[in-house]
Amino acid sequence: MARLPAASVAHAPSRVDVIAPAELGASAIAALGARGITARVVEVAHDLDGVIAWALDAPPSPAAALELAERCARAAEAGRPVCLLAPAVRGVNRAAIERAAALAHLRAFGAAILHDVDAWLEAIVLLVRFGLPPGPRTAVIAPAGSWLQAQATSLIVEADTLGTRPPLIPPDEPTDVALYDPALGTPPRNVFAMYIAVAPRGELAGDEPALYGARAALGAITALGLAAERIAVGLGPAPRVATTELGIDRELLSRQLAKLRGSRVGDHDAKALLRAYAVPITRQAVATTPSMAVKIARRAGFPVEIKPFGDDVPSELEGCRVERDVSSDALVRQAFTAVLAHLPEDERAGVIIRARPMPGREVRVTFLELPSLGWTVVLEAGGRLAAAPAPLRLIDAGTLASHVISSRADDPEPDHAGLANVLRRASHLVVDVEEITTLELPRVIVGGRAATTLVVDAFATLR
Repeated sequence: MARLPAASVAHAPSRVDVIAPAELGASAIAALGARGITARVVEVAHDLDGVIAWALDAPPSPAAALELAERCARAAEAGRPVCLLAPAVRGVNRAAIERAAALAHLRAFGAAILHDVDAWLEAIVLLVRFGLPPGPRTAVIAPAGSWLQAQATSLIVEADTLGTRPPLIPPDEPTDVALYDPALGTPPRNVFAMYIAVAPRGELAGDEPALYGARAALGAITALGLAAERIAVGLGPAPRVATTELGIDRELLSRQLAKLRGSRVGDHDAKALLRAYAVPITRQAVATTPSMAVKIARRAGFPVEIKPFGDDVPSELEGCRVERDVSSDALVRQAFTAVLAHLPEDERAGVIIRARPMPGREVRVTFLELPSLGWTVVLEAGGRLAAAPAPLRLIDAGTLASHVISSRADDPEPDHAGLANVLRRASHLVVDVEEITTLELPRVIVGGRAATTLVVDAFATLR
């Protein structure tokens, strides 16, 4: 077997403790017993010396997640992360946000989160029989015409259809785990990785330790591999001192904070705070007269977009009027008048003229303090939520960004690196600036590969 990094292999426990609803726990005990693994159902984890298989019948509340995170952290530091089965979060309301944040908190403290029961069981077997994989990058070694090649091809085509990154990588790229079918003989050991046998079905498995089913095996490897990477970089949110790496414009930040009044900060001033943290934003300026608006539009370059300026202006998702594709001096003057006409007279402070952003995937990002969990970043993309504790570590920013996928199979891959940069920098802003209670980025446009990711709409609330 290929040599593994020392940290990747932990001593296999003599017994697996399972915390689960009665019927599911009994099924898990029977399935593990059939694989030669001694297991028992317990009500409370008295110690974490063995692998803990934990199954929740509902996502935990923030308070429950805070308590459970302490246990997860101790298990992770021992090199045997908790394999936690939890229902996937549905919806985008406040309750869904809290559930997503609770699971994200547990993931940040080393838990391997799984939503599929088969993958959960295989994760337990993987940890007991093979040890903790060093990471999630998985390659398949399969001869042409084998069942494993057919399954790998199916998974890759499925990912291409959805516009997501394939779950498998070529064996000639850096690999953490190599899956192979033991029925086809000993695979060539030309990949520096953890070699894991995988059987197509349980009844076809031999006497050697193996995972069952390629899809469940990949789910198990991904969850535990991500946990291993998280353990390697540190548990919990990023340390506050990480903000020194961001090149913050302290002078701009101080000037902008001194200008703020009231409990709400509108789009333009919120973006000034973001600019102090080098967050990419739309090029824009405020005009208080039609002539000034024309000059700003010429500098920005036609076509431009025009919207109201002010702290009490609603977000664009909430119905803020935006004049788009304004392409001449005359149309700028017309849009200036039209935008202000929809506001009460005492709120007609001016308009924002901004360069038209490039097309891309639109996502919504919210930074808020949650009871028990503290500052949390919530990404909403395609009607689904993803979350992580703030300030973001690099690994968490990248994981959040990876939830944005192409809308069509032939679209370019989204600018994940650019989005991760936006998320990480803004997460440090909200933690550093004590006056902020929430930061909303209702429109972040994620460009295609090599394109720019920009914050298009923003506002904040203050204490």
